Amino acid sequence: MTCRTNQKPTVKAELKVNGSEIELNNFVEKFISQTVIGMVKSLRGVGDVETVSLKVSKKVN
Repeated sequence: MTCRTNQKPTVKAELKVNGSEIELNNFVEKFISQTVIGMVKSLRGVGDVETVSLKVSKKVN
């Protein structure tokens, strides 16, 4: 059995725009994941982040 204590966790991101899934390359997937996780971790009261769900809607006036 191998002990993997120094490995960074793998992150996975999914992006949907208007209900259609957008394919992400590795760089963009990692960029989005790490940016959102970093912002969420900075919020008071948030502990270890396992999953994040975020929905953004544009309101049309």
